Amino acid sequence: MENNKQDHIPAITEMTFKDIFLRLKSGKKTIYLSMGIGLIIGILIVLITPKTYSTKVTLLSETQQKSGASNLLGQLGGLSGIDMGSIMGLNIGGSSGSDVLSPDVYPEVIKSTPFLLDVMNQQVTISKKNKKMPLAEYLIKHTSPSVAGRFFNIFNSNTENNNPFNTEFIPNENVLHLNKTQTDLLKTLEEMIHVSVQKSGDKLLGGRSKILTLSVEAQDPLVSAVLADSVVNTLKEYVINYNTGKAKKDLAFIKKQYNIAKRKYYRAQKKLADFNDSHNNVILATVNSQRERLQKDYTLATTLYTSLARMLEKSKIEVQERTPVFTIIEPAKVPLKKSAPKTTLILLGFIIIGAFVGFSIELVKILMNIESKPEK
Repeated sequence: MENNKQDHIPAITEMTFKDIFLRLKSGKKTIYLSMGIGLIIGILIVLITPKTYSTKVTLLSETQQKSGASNLLGQLGGLSGIDMGSIMGLNIGGSSGSDVLSPDVYPEVIKSTPFLLDVMNQQVTISKKNKKMPLAEYLIKHTSPSVAGRFFNIFNSNTENNNPFNTEFIPNENVLHLNKTQTDLLKTLEEMIHVSVQKSGDKLLGGRSKILTLSVEAQDPLVSAVLADSVVNTLKEYVINYNTGKAKKDLAFIKKQYNIAKRKYYRAQKKLADFNDSHNNVILATVNSQRERLQKDYTLATTLYTSLARMLEKSKIEVQERTPVFTIIEPAKVPLKKSAPKTTLILLGFIIIGAFVGFSIELVKILMNIESKPEK
């Protein structure tokens, strides 16, 4: 019995890589068949996968720094001995910039629901029909689902596509009420937009600037370009409103106070002038006392009016200072070539998978044939 085992062991161990290769070569039909099946599957995947086009936009966002004009408010106190900004609860010219939206936060802003809702309401143009429509309508009626989406749609008959505009995409105060269709559309839009931020290496700018790269993928090349431009414009408006919101409120308040002080100044000036005209040659203590009182009212009104006039100009400068600067380096262009699906990579990948499957089948057959040999 031991002799039989010793005779059987060399039969297995004597199988060299050359012998295995020769047996695999004899089964090349199986490998070729698997590669052919893989190629067919790859072609089907390419055919049923909707084409997408990508538009890339690059812009430079500069962080604003406070200039010498920011110290103007501190010089106003010398005129009246009063800190006008502190009295009014304002911080004009003295902000540290901590309430300015940093470019590093832009990707989070773009992915936020209010931002996506704003973009969703905008109009896009379809290249084939040259027709304008809301982005939500385009996503529902003129886009094809992915391969996975087609599969899940078989089991989901309630798509709510009959009238998706029953509820407008407008936030209700601080609470959003979105149905399933709207939620799915926002998720689709979020997946279409890709954002990255990197620092600028320009020493002249002192590292204060950030380069923002934004790309948008859509199944229509014109929609891709229009949507990329819309996202950039919406981002500009959002950031400008955020950075200048407090300064604009201060400007509106100071302008209101300035107009009130201006009217008081004119009234005090007129009262003093009328009093001097009517009591020009009168020398009485009561007249001098009243003249002195009107003079003080006029001086106070003049000081307040002058201070608020300077604060008004400073507030205008503050709004300008806090307005971010966006420079478009690479504008949105209508793509000429599709970005997906990658036909060559998909076909090559499935051919390799087919070859591996065929090779594995033949290798398993060889091993099973060796193991099934009877012992001598």
